[in-house]
Amino acid sequence: MLAHPWPLWSENEIDALKLGYLNDVIDCKDGFGAFAALAFAHYLINKVGINSDNYPIYFRLLESKNRWVVDTLVGQKDPAKFFGSIQPNTFMLKECFTMLTDWKPGEVYPKTLQVIYGLLTVCYEIPDEGYRLYPLTVNDVNNLGKHLDKTKDQMDQLNRIVLSVLDRVAGLIEPQKPLPSREIQDVALQANNIRGKFLDMTKKLNEAIPDVLLERGDFAAAEVKPDVPPIQA
Repeated sequence: MLAHPWPLWSENEIDALKLGYLNDVIDCKDGFGAFAALAFAHYLINKVGINSDNYPIYFRLLESKNRWVVDTLVGQKDPAKFFGSIQPNTFMLKECFTMLTDWKPGEVYPKTLQVIYGLLTVCYEIPDEGYRLYPLTVNDVNNLGKHLDKTKDQMDQLNRIVLSVLDRVAGLIEPQKPLPSREIQDVALQANNIRGKFLDMTKKLNEAIPDVLLERGDFAAAEVKPDVPPIQA
């Protein structure tokens, strides 16, 4: 019997093929991918919008660290309110802390970080509730605080929102309430410690955060600009 002249593709195999290309696009490894990711971001935010059923794909686009993609998603809105319509949950918090841990200070477009810290500000508005969703550790707090930029003052947009989150986490200890567990005390005290070292001009961040976490990157040096194809006549 002769072999079939063409392969038989299942729907699952075709979906996996499409997903592979889409993941490559979102990674923004080259100009073509960055351009396609920008177009995808434009489609999502303008035609579909962000909602409780699709917000994880927006996290994937933020992970691209591509400034043009992020600018397309945020537009003229306040980046700190980007996820404002979504009820915070454990998945979102885990994603935030994974990104803050994986990224070096200075390695990421500041607007991307403002989106993340804006979500954390909401999550820890009532510190106890935020902690119940995601019991952050001292290491999480270090990775949260390492993105402060001591070369700029506390009124810098990014510094201001990082300090706000640290202040809320420090609120896990309240004078009028009984002391929480040792783990929670350690988290709150470290948040306050990092905040204090930043605000004290005589101190350095490495007096609160390990040096290895403070090694800085340069987002502008590694970013991939979209390769916009020429318009055909």
